[in-house]
Amino acid sequence: MKLSDKPLNFVGVIKDLVGDEAYVSRLRELGFVRGETVALRGKTPFGDPLMVEIRGAVVALRKKEAECIQV
Repeated sequence: MKLSDKPLNFVGVIKDLVGDEAYVSRLRELGFVRGETVALRGKTPFGDPLMVEIRGAVVALRKKEAECIQV
């Protein structure tokens, strides 16, 4: 299931990154890799961007980027 579809305060483990290679490459550079714990910390009213916590840092991701993260 995609991280973007999860409810607020969801905590899970990244299973895979799929989708547009430009998005996947950027996510890997930010530390989003298989096996890493990720938490959905915030959503704007329209769902874009999302606030995601990984490795103790909070990162704002576009919905298209969060859709690439399988948890």
